[in-house]
Amino acid sequence: MNDERVLNSDRHYIELLKEYPVHKILDIGGGGEGIIGKLYGSNVVAIDIRKNELEECQNESLKIVMDASNMQFLGDSFDTVTSFYSLMYMTQKTQEKVIAEIYRVLKPGGIFEIWDFEIPRYDGALKDIFVANLQIKLEGFAETINVGYGVLMDDLGQKENVITQFATEKGFKPFDREYESGHFNLKFEKN
Repeated sequence: MNDERVLNSDRHYIELLKEYPVHKILDIGGGGEGIIGKLYGSNVVAIDIRKNELEECQNESLKIVMDASNMQFLGDSFDTVTSFYSLMYMTQKTQEKVIAEIYRVLKPGGIFEIWDFEIPRYDGALKDIFVANLQIKLEGFAETINVGYGVLMDDLGQKENVITQFATEKGFKPFDREYESGHFNLKFEKN
């Protein structure tokens, strides 16, 4: 990747604890590093639109190639749905569809948790690729995972308040929010 084109975030530290009881968790965009699948193992159903992302994933999750904007699961199927730095790879229109689908497949009272980053709008300058740099510590694992998630910037960028708006318009009730240096962690409950 041409470094002249890259706008890097500061490195952000995340510690993930096993917060959810043992049940099936749907992880949107769960390929690549497969962070949620590493933490929860075979309790995770990881979907990703890209087969190669799922193939490189090193965890015990059930991996399914699927478009999150048109999921093939029955309604009210999952207790928890996660999105770990996945929404940043979607257009706003796609994000809206995906959040509606998540609402459909999540059981009443279920939790939808998002970790992601605010991405600046592309201003026409040389730097047109944004990279969110992370250092991730998982409960029960000795190693720390260092990763950068990169995406081509567009004229809309990504804002936490827009994602929250999409979720509340679909019927989700926000109940927890953490925000630090552009990184955000949001939790919603299905009413």
